[in-house]
Amino acid sequence: MSDTRIGMCKICPACCPIEVTIEQGRAVSIAGDRQSPSYGGYTCPKGRAMPDAHYGPQRLLHSQRRTAEGSFAPITSDAAIDEVAAKLRAIIDEHGPDSIGLLVGSGLAANPMNAAVSAAFMMALGTFDERFYSVMTIDQPGKVMAQALHGRWLPGPQRFRDSDVWVMVGANPVVSKMGLEQNPAMAIKQAIKRGMKLIMIDPRATETGRNAFLHLQPQPGQDATLLAGFLHIILSEQRYDTAFVAENTQGIEPLARAVARFTPEHVAAITGVPAEQILLAARTFAEAERGCIITGTGPHFALHGTLVEYLALCINTVCGRWTRAGEDNAHPHVVLPEVEVRAQPLAPYVPWDDSVRCRINNLPKTISGAPCGTLADEILTPGNGQIRALICAGSNPMVALPGQARTEQALESLDLLVSMDVELSNTARMADYILADRMALETPGITQYTESVKYYGVWTHAYEEPYAHYSPAVVEPPEGSDVLEVWQFIYEIARKLGLSLTLYANPAGFGEHWEKLPVAVPMPMDKRPSSEELMEMLCAGSRVPLAEIKSHAHGHLYDALDNVVLPRDPACTTRLELADIRMMSELDTVFTENGATAAPSADFPLLFTSRRSSLMYNSIGRLNPMQGGRQGYNPAFLNPADLERHGLRTGDLIRIRSRHGEVIGIAEAEAGLRPGTLSMSHGFGVNPGEAADPIGQGACTSALMDANAEYDPLFGQPRMSAIPVAISALAA
Repeated sequence: MSDTRIGMCKICPACCPIEVTIEQGRAVSIAGDRQSPSYGGYTCPKGRAMPDAHYGPQRLLHSQRRTAEGSFAPITSDAAIDEVAAKLRAIIDEHGPDSIGLLVGSGLAANPMNAAVSAAFMMALGTFDERFYSVMTIDQPGKVMAQALHGRWLPGPQRFRDSDVWVMVGANPVVSKMGLEQNPAMAIKQAIKRGMKLIMIDPRATETGRNAFLHLQPQPGQDATLLAGFLHIILSEQRYDTAFVAENTQGIEPLARAVARFTPEHVAAITGVPAEQILLAARTFAEAERGCIITGTGPHFALHGTLVEYLALCINTVCGRWTRAGEDNAHPHVVLPEVEVRAQPLAPYVPWDDSVRCRINNLPKTISGAPCGTLADEILTPGNGQIRALICAGSNPMVALPGQARTEQALESLDLLVSMDVELSNTARMADYILADRMALETPGITQYTESVKYYGVWTHAYEEPYAHYSPAVVEPPEGSDVLEVWQFIYEIARKLGLSLTLYANPAGFGEHWEKLPVAVPMPMDKRPSSEELMEMLCAGSRVPLAEIKSHAHGHLYDALDNVVLPRDPACTTRLELADIRMMSELDTVFTENGATAAPSADFPLLFTSRRSSLMYNSIGRLNPMQGGRQGYNPAFLNPADLERHGLRTGDLIRIRSRHGEVIGIAEAEAGLRPGTLSMSHGFGVNPGEAADPIGQGACTSALMDANAEYDPLFGQPRMSAIPVAISALAA
């Protein structure tokens, strides 16, 4: 006998509702929930492969402890908690609480309970600002930095669903699901069918841009020059919204002066994009009635992410591409608390503190959090504050952090490395203890995180309609297993250390841009709450009570809620900043140094760029036979002309070399890739001490990077794209 239960895919923040077929207590197949009022039966290959992840041979069903011989042996979760807590206590007593680091990764992306308790743990230690690391600082930290410097428009951008132009800079939502959670390919197809002009800016022809109105292919790393050129055209030709600018901004004149030099001819010479395409793109965007320009991860990897995001915000602002009074709120709250939304800005502010400096590279404290790019050196550098124990919560730094050899050296030097994971990932294989985690179908879910990520920059996640969904756990862990949720492990460690944990629940804001401050909820420390009780704590003050959300098994659209944006408060004098002095200074450097980014040379004639895989979520899924088994490696995509120039064919093994390291890849032709570019997915490969396996495991592209060679001077993000490389043939 089989039955069908409604659940939620929590592999990524899209949180797709799913139909799970259950036989004898085990999930056997997954499809999209066809009764969902928002997703319409959509799910992706990663979600449909979850049963194989839950029950495949790669699944960790018991925690592991490294033996004296270097192998792993099973250990009960209770014993692991006792031993890890004792080791942490000894390290804290000898070296202080700042000797403990915690790195949360994308494995926690859609489970707010795990991330919230992890943060509470570091707050209880008193080291949250310095020792709580997240992948945000090596992904798109420029989004929050730019939004702080520019100011935030309260109701958000105009909605995709009723826009007539949309510009995507280095974004590929069909694969990443960022910005468009609900069946992104269908949403884009329908938008183009109704007349939207989609403009793609990317060195490669992505899955998202197959039917785009226009595709611009700049040299990797030159997005800032291109967007400055857009602003030059819009301002010099007076194609902007003068009324909106006059009422809501300051700095239009200095901005116009700063971009005056970025003529179409100059921009074309630097980016490689024809001047007529630059003119067409800028004019098309400015002439439309509604739309938005957004950035993805790609531009933030090339060291000018904050400037690129800032220029995109300025383009949206001068064209008035923000939701106005009387319109529906672009990102309404359901799980988040009720707030008053007016058509006005929140004030710009400086998102860093120069008086507080990081031990490594003298970086200031920023709202982005502890910089992941410095983590290896925080471990390796002696002195007060040296990290001696690291807890990896759903993170895989051995393939995620730039500079793999340096990361390996750092992790090997630790007194204690704990990995909370569901499989023997690259990092777990190096750990002293591996805590076996519960998987997505075994835990409850709520769309709170997806709703809240709107505060971390324009078009990251969030819903354009008042939608919410709660899902209970749909299956129990496999019989005989001993697995804990990440938050349960962290909670028990805190109890052993005598710490009291306080959750900061349901925040409506970020940095200094608050609509409503979070609710401080002390956790009971005498008895561990259930996951359901913890979810109630985290949803404290929600606009719609959690009990009501739970009553709709397929999710619900709360159309009856009043989501109309109110007029600007007559007393509001706040203005969006169009010419922040720091951004204008960086823009001047970009002009005088021809983009101020890496360029190809005779020794390194190609530029490496990162990309995502439709079968993986970063490194998640590689060991799943239904995902990694379909293609276990990450092809080295090249334009056919580059293949021919180097005497290569698809399938050839090639050596890929940068100034910092080398990997072995497998060449593959991609006609839509800009010539002179090599494009590979991240999150693949083996550890440096393991046997290379380019076909079975792929190549770890972080080996081509160096966290200390080039990095953002504010939040330390290393260069992770637009990296000069050379290639040579090895064998067929």
